[in-house]
Amino acid sequence: MISILLSVSVSFAADENATDLALNAQKGDIVDVSNQNEIVDTSNEVAVSADYSVDSNDSSSSIIPGKVVKRYNGAVEYSATFLDGEGKPLQNTVVYCGLDSVLLGVNATTDSNGVALFLLPGKKGVHTLYLVNTVTPGIVSDNITVFDVLSGNKNYNLYFNSGKYYTVKVYGNDGKPVGANKKVTFTVNLKKHIVKTDKKGNAKLKINFQPGSYLVTAQYGNFLVANKIIVKPILIPMTQFGAKKIGKTFKFKVKLLNNKGKAFKNKKVKVKFNKKNYLAKTNKKGIATFTLKTPTKMGSYKLVSSYGKAKVTSLFQRYYIR
Repeated sequence: MISILLSVSVSFAADENATDLALNAQKGDIVDVSNQNEIVDTSNEVAVSADYSVDSNDSSSSIIPGKVVKRYNGAVEYSATFLDGEGKPLQNTVVYCGLDSVLLGVNATTDSNGVALFLLPGKKGVHTLYLVNTVTPGIVSDNITVFDVLSGNKNYNLYFNSGKYYTVKVYGNDGKPVGANKKVTFTVNLKKHIVKTDKKGNAKLKINFQPGSYLVTAQYGNFLVANKIIVKPILIPMTQFGAKKIGKTFKFKVKLLNNKGKAFKNKKVKVKFNKKNYLAKTNKKGIATFTLKTPTKMGSYKLVSSYGKAKVTSLFQRYYIR
């Protein structure tokens, strides 16, 4: 049994943005409450003293605590039912919900069934709500838990073909992992990939991207997280070409790294140049050296080095006739 000793005298501002946001969220919008939903400071509007007692577990109360009905990025939508002095639904009335303090909270307007929806921003953890009926008057408390619907995601800075996965764990409204076969949409540089969760609620996307920088997002319902993934090359051209005279052949070197960034020795690397393929084995420093035939015609030529799925392109320009 929890008893709250308060005397409440409330005058509410006409602004009901919290309720508007909550109703709009029902349309499937992703809600960012960082700038849209501000906690209302009612310190000048609520008088607190010890001459009014309401048992929060009293079923005859004019307030029936509800539950979290939706979760968003940094916010929850919470519903509660408000009754008039005769126990009938309190319709079209501005009511109030304090978050961890009766002095700080948001307003909402009840519907025809006396139900009010409060959009409440909050950090992860357990929070106490103070629901205020402005008509009876009455006040009861309830506890909610704020948690991330998607968790475990992080930024990556790794080498190509690392074998790593970009992973998110999905939680349901009850705070437990959702289990198997729930769809999560991953977007990598605007390209979408739909992945189903496993029995532990994890959705995984293999990081098999070519070297480069990527923005990756994961979305489940209305909840979205984003991270940056940098994939570093394992094939690195070591030879720089300039406007210089060369002979009938020239040397070209490329360095091979393993997926941990260490020199990869005794591995065969292929180079395609001027429609011909060349093979060379890496030394203890991971460097493969090629002797390539110089083209007879002046112009630009591509050298495509490859090892497995890893590729890198260099540009060779023929300036002088040998």
